[in-house]
Formats: sequence, C-alpha cells, structure tokens
Amino acid sequence: MLAAPRPFNYNEPSARTPTRFAMKPFLYAAMAGYVIAAIHAVLSFVNKRRAAERITLYTAAFGFAAHTGAIIFDWARDGHYPLFSTTEALSFLAWTLVVAYGLVTYRYPLRALGAFLLPVVSLLVFASQFVSVNNVKDPSSVTGGSGSWLFPVHVTLLLFGYASFFVAFAASVMYLWQERELRLKKFSAVFHRLPSLTTVDDVASTAASVGFTLLTLGIVTGVIWSRARSVRMFHNDPTEFFALLTWVVYLALLHFRVQWRGRKAAWLGVGGFTLVLCTFVGAIVLGGFHVFR
Repeated sequence: MLAAPRPFNYNEPSARTPTRFAMKPFLYAAMAGYVIAAIHAVLSFVNKRRAAERITLYTAAFGFAAHTGAIIFDWARDGHYPLFSTTEALSFLAWTLVVAYGLVTYRYPLRALGAFLLPVVSLLVFASQFVSVNNVKDPSSVTGGSGSWLFPVHVTLLLFGYASFFVAFAASVMYLWQERELRLKKFSAVFHRLPSLTTVDDVASTAASVGFTLLTLGIVTGVIWSRARSVRMFHNDPTEFFALLTWVVYLALLHFRVQWRGRKAAWLGVGGFTLVLCTFVGAIVLGGFHVFR
C-alpha cells in the first residue's frame, strides 16, 4: 500500500527556498524611494533646482519609513534582532546612513551630501538582496549565555559609527575638492554647488568625533560581550585588528585637529574611512570570530 502523503510544512528548510530577488514589499518600497531620492539628489547637485531638492527629501523620507517598517517586520517575524546575517547587516547599515543624512541636513546647509550618500544607500539595499540567505547563523549561538543583551548594543553602535565616518569622509572629499580648485584658481561648476570650506570642515570634525565616540563604545561593549561569551577578550581576528587601527587613526585625527585643521585633517579622514571599509568588509569576507553569514 502507498503511504499517505505527509502534510506540507512551510517552516521546513526545504520549503523555504528564497531567491536572491525575494525582496519583501516594505524593502522593495524603500529601495524605490531611495533610488528616486538618489537620482534627484544628483540632479539637484548638478542643476541646483529647488524642486529636485524637495523630491529628494520627500522620497528619502518615504524610503526611510518603509525601510524602518521592513526592519521592524523582520524583527517581529524572526524573533531576533535583525543583525545576524550579511543581508541584515547591509540593510541596517543603509538605514543608519539615512539617519545620519537626516541629522546632518537638519543641522547644516549641506544638501550636497545627498549626492554622495543616497546612491550608496540604494546600492547597499540592492546589494543586500544579492547575498545568499542559506546557512544563516543561529541567533542562539550569539545571544545565548550571559551578556547576550550586549550583542545588539555592540553591533548597533558600530554601524552608527560607520555611518558617521562616512559623513566625515564625504565632507573631507568636498573639502579637498574645493581646496584644490581654490589653490589652482580654476573653478568648475561643481565648486559653486558645494558648501563653504568652513561648513564642510565643521561637518567632518563633528562627524569624526561622533563616530569615534560610537566606535569606542562599540569596542568596549564588544570586549565585555566577548569576555562573557567565550572568556577571551580578543580572538586575534582581522576585524578586531582593523577596528583598533581605525580607533588609533581617528584618535590621532581628533587629537591633532587644531594643528591639522583643513587639508591634512581631510586627508586623514579619507584614510581613516579606508580602514572603516576594511573593518566592515573584513567581518564578511575575511572570516574569523567576527563573521556574518
């Protein structure tokens, strides 16, 4: 006799075969808003049109609201903080960049920042959907034991720190661009689209200070969490090495900020962000104790 067919269970791993383009509705709406915002941010930077600036702000706000909804929905559905996989990390980093963009443009007349930041946000959200979701790390392997509450604090602080460092990097690039044209006395159309040297220097300094504070807190919470989880404070991990090197570079930047204010500080801000990239990418591709799946 033939055995009765077994009921289909959608919760079984075999039933869950997500594709690379299995985008969720909220995240799809967020990416659409970010792409439209990025396009108009570039247009407003090139043409300096008020209408394009307004569309940038409205669509970025729409994308951010949808993105926030996607993060909350994933958190509620999966039952864990949405920072255990590469997909979640890339998406959350994009979200923190939009938060940084909103805070900076609220305080400073720096609409040009959107032309640098919003395309990166769109790429991060889009790239997050190309990452395979197979073999996702078991959340209990990270959150189990004492000090489990420190993991979301540790990762959130670091990602917000990375967003602050990106703002410092973008402001540094603007500074170097303007400073070069002033020095050569050759002024392109881009020169007149950028804020004053004083403004971008102040933004770079403030963003670097905020990023350094968040990085410091992230490292401290990471050490405490690692100690509680595996007794060891450090694991000779590439990500740990780059994080500490980044901390030293930005410490030097802030310490010598008065003497190096201007071009030297801007170049150090660019160099420091290179180490930030190594730290974040290292957590994905270099392996070791810090690795997203």
